[in-house]
Amino acid sequence: MIAAALVATAAGSLWFLSSADRATGFIEARLTGAAGRTVELGEGWLSPGWQPVLHLRGLAVENAGTAQTVDMRLDPAGLLPGRPLIVHAGIDEASFTYRMRGRDDAGGGLPGYLSNVRDVDITQLRLRIRRPGREPALLIITEARGDLASGDFRLTAAGGRSVLHLNGSAEGLSLDGFSGEMEMHGRNFAELAAVFGLSAPDTPPFSLYGDVSHADGIWTFSPFNGLVGDSDLAGTMSADFGRPRPRLTADLTSDNLDFDDLGVVIGAPSDIDRTTANDEQEAANRAYASSGRLIPNARLDTTRVRTADARVRFTARNVQAGAVPLSAMEIVFELDNGVMTFEPLAFETEDRGRLTAHATIDARTDTVRTEAEGELDGFELASIGNGQLARGRMHVAFALAMTGADLRSAFASADGEITAQAAPGTRIRHLAVEGAGLDVGEILLLRLSEDEADPGFIPVNCAGGVFRARNGRLQAENVFVDTDDSVVALDGQVSLETERLALAVAAEAKDVSWGNLLGGVAVNGTLRNPEIDVDAAPSVLQGVLAGLLGSAAGPLAVLPFTELGLGEAVSCEDPPGPAAG
Repeated sequence: MIAAALVATAAGSLWFLSSADRATGFIEARLTGAAGRTVELGEGWLSPGWQPVLHLRGLAVENAGTAQTVDMRLDPAGLLPGRPLIVHAGIDEASFTYRMRGRDDAGGGLPGYLSNVRDVDITQLRLRIRRPGREPALLIITEARGDLASGDFRLTAAGGRSVLHLNGSAEGLSLDGFSGEMEMHGRNFAELAAVFGLSAPDTPPFSLYGDVSHADGIWTFSPFNGLVGDSDLAGTMSADFGRPRPRLTADLTSDNLDFDDLGVVIGAPSDIDRTTANDEQEAANRAYASSGRLIPNARLDTTRVRTADARVRFTARNVQAGAVPLSAMEIVFELDNGVMTFEPLAFETEDRGRLTAHATIDARTDTVRTEAEGELDGFELASIGNGQLARGRMHVAFALAMTGADLRSAFASADGEITAQAAPGTRIRHLAVEGAGLDVGEILLLRLSEDEADPGFIPVNCAGGVFRARNGRLQAENVFVDTDDSVVALDGQVSLETERLALAVAAEAKDVSWGNLLGGVAVNGTLRNPEIDVDAAPSVLQGVLAGLLGSAAGPLAVLPFTELGLGEAVSCEDPPGPAAG
């Protein structure tokens, strides 16, 4: 009797649920109770069978999402512990809001009845990802198909102008325990990272491939390799979504780095050979072409750096930097609660010189503060101008403090100093020394006598100086080059706000020199377009005097163009004061 009653009850229930007209309201009420929020349903019914199928049409879950079509095949044995209730889920034209929270926060994940789905067939699922402090991001799952547990699961998604392909196995639609392979390519990795609430710098177009796994809220992409712009990239990367602020950790290497691929980070222009430039690169190129400025007009995205953390190590074994003599570089970057540190930012030159810098950017408030210091040790002067100007090594040190959320404002507020000193054994081209003093006679003799393939160089007794920065103005102090022939000194200012140059170069000869115009050299213009002017006013007067003298005594006409060699030697321990303009 009891068995007959159970069979009759089950049959009656199946009959009742098999019609949408009879079952829709009943199913809607049960789903509302299960979800703990209001569920609206256009139609709902159950197809009977050994594994009945629940059909839902026009589904809307309050503050969660909608779906035009949901078909779920149920396993009655799933009512027992350890068995999935939903054997197969087919979902089409759906949208769902996913709230990413820390491990200890409740709610925000997938509905409980979808957490242990075994087999799926999903098309066009619009996933709105919400993260505290960030604008919602959209990830469109164009296809998710296969058995999640068997290793025959495939997912394709698009977001942030990027496409993701996953192939592997998982424990359910939450993708816990996922293990497999991932391919991703897009226009800018920063946009893809932002979809998931992560912080990353802007990049050129990228294409990366590798192994991927997911456990306890951490996605690991390791090892992977691919291209970013014209540079190869390989390494490991992980994203921890179980923290109050998600954290990106990466250890990256490049065997061949095209240096201008890094330019988009600060809005500098770049060239792309292998791929098409993205919008950010094109905008930077247009801005640079239409501007007379050297410093890019790039602004720090404070929202991006305040809502996520990161630690990235990047090593480039070989660097192609055009005229800049770089050979390798290393960056260790950390972002913690809106404070960025570079410890270190290191570059090696082709001649074994090394630039090592340390910087901190505090973006916790809108008044972004930057402190940077470092030194360039062992820089080979022959790297400048194909070795035609000077030879030897130079040491440069700097310490700067800046305020501003964009590069131009930051440099316009710079305080600090830059110092330089030439190493013993440095030599400078003789022609350059005479040119600084406009010694026409010596220049003519040198041009007629020197070998272009092996120009004449003279020893430098000492050379160096200081540029002091105050409110964005660099003042030259005690900047000089001392040789046995002359003392060349530099005076003036460089405005980092306007990028205007106002520098004067003067030389005082130590030997008797024929043909000196007693003038000076002024360096004006801008950082991007410097202009070198000759101060020839004294020469005009000398020319008049020479003409008068020449009519009386021809040989005496050369006297106004003669410097008597009254310059004194300079000690590196006691450098000269600023040059006269």
